[in-house]
Amino acid sequence: MLSLFKNRSALFFLPVIFFSLFLISGCESKLPEDKSIGDQSYSLINQDSSKVVFPDAFKGKIVVMSFIYTNCPDICPLTTHNMQMIQEQVKKDNIKNVQFVELSFDPTRDTPSILKKYGDIRNINYGNFEFLTGKKSAVDTLIHHMNVFAIPSDTTFTKSGQPVYFFTHTDRITLLDQNGRIRNEYRGSKANVAEIVKDIKILGD
Repeated sequence: MLSLFKNRSALFFLPVIFFSLFLISGCESKLPEDKSIGDQSYSLINQDSSKVVFPDAFKGKIVVMSFIYTNCPDICPLTTHNMQMIQEQVKKDNIKNVQFVELSFDPTRDTPSILKKYGDIRNINYGNFEFLTGKKSAVDTLIHHMNVFAIPSDTTFTKSGQPVYFFTHTDRITLLDQNGRIRNEYRGSKANVAEIVKDIKILGD
C-alpha cells in the first residue's frame, strides 16, 4: 500500500517537474539569428587611415555595426545618433568588449578625412567606435554578405556646381557576436536602444 502511494506521488510530481523545466527553457533569452558573413576577411581603413581587417580586428568582441554615407540627409544621421545612444548605455551598464562600427557604402566619396569630420561634428567617442571605408570592391562584397543594399540615384548639381546625390539604402544596425556572426538586425534610424543593449548583454553572458 505504501509503495502504491509513493508511485502515485511520483506520477503527480512528474508533470510539475516537466512544466517547470518548460518554463525555464521558455524564458531563456535567445537571439533570432546565427548567420555567417562568409569566410573571407576585408582589408579596410578607418577614419585615421589605419588599416583594419574586418572582422578579424574585432575577434572576441561584440560588434554593433551600421551602414551609412556621409551625404545622407536623414536616415544615416539618425542611425549614428542611435549608435551613440547605445554606446553611452553600454558604458553606463559597464559592459565590456563591445565595439561600434559604421561602414560607409560610398567609399569613393567617404574618404578617411571625410569620415573623421563626420564623426567630429557629432562628438563621437572614438574609444570603441570606428568609421570604416576602403576599396569599393571590398565594401560592395562585404555589404552584400551582410544583406545590405545601397543603390545610387542620379547625381544633380546646384547652380554653384556642387553635386547632389542620394542612395536608396538599407536602414540597418547589425549585431555580431564574438566570432563575427550576425545575431540580430534592427532598423537603424528607429532603433530601440534598450532592446539592443539587452541583446548585447545576452551575448556577453
